[in-house]
Amino acid sequence: MKKQTLTLLLTFTLLPTALFSGCTAKPASEASQENTYATEITDTGSDDLPLDSADSAASAGSLKTLYGIEITEEKKSSSFSPKDYPDVSVLTANAVYPQFSITDNPDAATKINSAILAEFHTFWNFETENASIAEEEYLMSLDSTEAPASISYTADFSYTLKRCDDKIISVVFTQSDYTGGAHGNVWSYGVTFDTATGERLYLESLSDDSAAFHQMILSDLTDQAALPVYRDEYLFEGADADIDSSLLNDSACWYFDRSGISFISNPYVLGPYASGTFEFHIPYERLTGLRKAYAYNGNYMRKLFPGVSARYDLNGDASDDELCYSLPANYDSNALPVLTINGNDFTDELTKLSLAYLWTGAYYLMDIDSEDAYTEIAISSENPENESESRTHFFRYDADSKLIYLGNIPGIFNEDMQVRYNSNGNLILCDRSGDPVS
Repeated sequence: MKKQTLTLLLTFTLLPTALFSGCTAKPASEASQENTYATEITDTGSDDLPLDSADSAASAGSLKTLYGIEITEEKKSSSFSPKDYPDVSVLTANAVYPQFSITDNPDAATKINSAILAEFHTFWNFETENASIAEEEYLMSLDSTEAPASISYTADFSYTLKRCDDKIISVVFTQSDYTGGAHGNVWSYGVTFDTATGERLYLESLSDDSAAFHQMILSDLTDQAALPVYRDEYLFEGADADIDSSLLNDSACWYFDRSGISFISNPYVLGPYASGTFEFHIPYERLTGLRKAYAYNGNYMRKLFPGVSARYDLNGDASDDELCYSLPANYDSNALPVLTINGNDFTDELTKLSLAYLWTGAYYLMDIDSEDAYTEIAISSENPENESESRTHFFRYDADSKLIYLGNIPGIFNEDMQVRYNSNGNLILCDRSGDPVS
């Protein structure tokens, strides 16, 4: 397996508050063992993996982090072929997952790593079964009078680190499979740990009054599901969202990030396949009853989805401002985004940027510099055909009710990234180790 060691750099201050509501515009929908059926591949990595891998091992250098947390990426790739047809690949599988070391707390790290490794093993064993099915399909096609079928199953297992500090380690895994047909299947799920103990956390672990906490979350998510943006664009038409049984009874449908707690609805859970994977989000300030041990104390960040508005003091005048960023109905690559603050339409300011490729994920409020009075607005634009042209744009709403463009940084911002000002006062995007993203 390939290894790449990464590090985490996080800084923290105090957390203010914000509220949400809906806005009318539409958002866009974010141990080696022999294979009995495939050619044997030599595993040059770990001995405890369930399938063989042809990848080599390597390790990059690391830096000491603020919390003494070091992250090593483990990678594994395999191509599966019928034994008598070594030149035919019926399934390719790729996986990458994190392993942690925690200074002065190796026991906790061991628990976390074992749990994550179990998630990887579940994926890899599942793909072992898929490879067997793919082989059977291929061998059956050899008996056909037509040309042998081209069987090309694919599988990927990846992760995103959503929160990683001295209190919480929260990871979202995404698995995608293509086994023929019109489209593949993609689903995501969260796994969250108490950094101090290494124990996996469940919703009932998050509060001393788990029943009241459960009801609070259910009420909040039900209100969100009633917003036009969810009701009209994501949820099954004409059906009430069964939040309780579909989400809250699923131990892996949620995760923590620096903004709050998010709940993942995969295709067919609360909405049709066309809705894709979508999320609900509750910021920390609304998580009444959350144990202080799991609170986030860093610079304020609020994740919002297009079409969902919020109230927050953006310019330090001690008065909440109401804002909403959204995408118009019948979204396409030429659609114009809409940004309103306190009833004022700043769409023209966005139009000047020629955002031809609008990011369909979250937009953010974030306190980049805790020493000033402002909370910035971050909106991303993605060019899927040329990732180098994807940008995240930052704005400031000043005391004169003007929207000031602060500039942009390369890439699409997510909760695993850091943004800061450099010595010249320019914004730069940093990775989890605090290094600028080139």
